[in-house]
Amino acid sequence: MTNATLDARHSPANLEDILAPDGSAWNEMTGEVIALTPTPLDRQPSAYVQAAWKDRNHGAVAAVTVQAIRNDDTLALRLQWQAAQPKRSIDDINAYADACAVLFPANGKDTDLETMGSPERPVVAWHWRAGTDAPFSVTARGIGTVERSAEHQLQARSRWSDGRWQVVFARSLESDGLSLSGGTDIPIAFAVWCGAGSERAGLKSHSPEFHQLRIN
Repeated sequence: MTNATLDARHSPANLEDILAPDGSAWNEMTGEVIALTPTPLDRQPSAYVQAAWKDRNHGAVAAVTVQAIRNDDTLALRLQWQAAQPKRSIDDINAYADACAVLFPANGKDTDLETMGSPERPVVAWHWRAGTDAPFSVTARGIGTVERSAEHQLQARSRWSDGRWQVVFARSLESDGLSLSGGTDIPIAFAVWCGAGSERAGLKSHSPEFHQLRIN
């Protein structure tokens, strides 16, 4: 599997245009198609989930197209993927919504993606779920250790049209936590959940290796 380099090129567009999933600013940005694979079943922290999904498929989304852009003080990423049967909200006890996430090493340099980080080198993620544009900031220090927080400066907007989701994440370059000030490549990975396939938690499509984000 080839590692991609995503170039976050500078744009004079204002934040509202960048946040719009169909904003004109994105027309000028090159996209990278990132191949996704199902998360390994033996990496699920629950023995019940491993047994219940032994003969079931997950990881329905095979690829996500990613673009990156920055203006003077903001980095934004747009994720697009096919979803012929979108699940736009959790509307029943056994229903699951479509979702996506962007993952980084907390130190901006390296960590073990396969194990969702470690106590010494955690993973941070930006997480969006259909039904709300209020994203979560996530930290993980190993499999089954995900902690979500609504206390962050992250923004997200979403749009479903013509069988495809478009989700934009945006965050200030100078926020606390992960440095996005530029000047170096930052490892980046992706995950997508298919609600129609009852995917949730560790059951998802993911990029099994880090790619590189270059903030110009």
